[in-house]
Amino acid sequence: MPYALGVVDLLIVVFFATHVLRTGRPWYWIMIMTMAPFLGSLIYFISEYLPEMRYSRGGRKVLRAVEAAVDPNRAMREAETEFERSPTAANRAALAAALSAAGRYDEAIKHYDECASGSYAKDVHFVRSLAATNLLAERWSAARASYERLFALGKDARQPDDDLGYAFALARLGDGSADAAFQHAVTTANGPVARCRYAQYLDESGRRHEARELYEQVVKEGRLAPAHTRDLHKAWYRLAADALKTP
Repeated sequence: MPYALGVVDLLIVVFFATHVLRTGRPWYWIMIMTMAPFLGSLIYFISEYLPEMRYSRGGRKVLRAVEAAVDPNRAMREAETEFERSPTAANRAALAAALSAAGRYDEAIKHYDECASGSYAKDVHFVRSLAATNLLAERWSAARASYERLFALGKDARQPDDDLGYAFALARLGDGSADAAFQHAVTTANGPVARCRYAQYLDESGRRHEARELYEQVVKEGRLAPAHTRDLHKAWYRLAADALKTP
């Protein structure tokens, strides 16, 4: 076991020493890590490597995952404290967002309902958040009503994700206008998500040939897309590829 720990320490030192050389940081960091492998690497990680991670998309994802693992209730506590200190609509919405992120949709919906009422009844952000959270909670009728309320605020209030959410709610309700809603969502959306969702709907409706055509479009797009786009939507590209393997 001590030998294994020593190997791990060495690998960590090599990783951070490489980072020192690649980024042009002072050489004394390598000396510190060599003299005290574990402690030196830990100090370097906290003081040099960790702050740099905050400026990259991948780094931020790692940091969020670490923060969630170390203190999963931090965002909730902070949102609750801010709302108790000052129960403004903005702080209520922040609390609702934290509740939604924690999967406590019913509580989040109550707060968004409060936000999107009174003088803020026509606030696009609050109404959209209410619709999206109803969708997450699988309250299909409430989601449809919320999206229709959002659309009534004007064409500038409508975004591609709203079109897709509305179509999905209609599909879950068995509404005959779901097909047209999905077609509209596909024309307004960027990326493969809307086409995959529409293909799933077509598949469930017994329109397998049409679904396959959409999946083929998604797979072709994935082959031609830049690396960062493939990484961003890799789950959807994989879903389309797997769907085409099914007879």
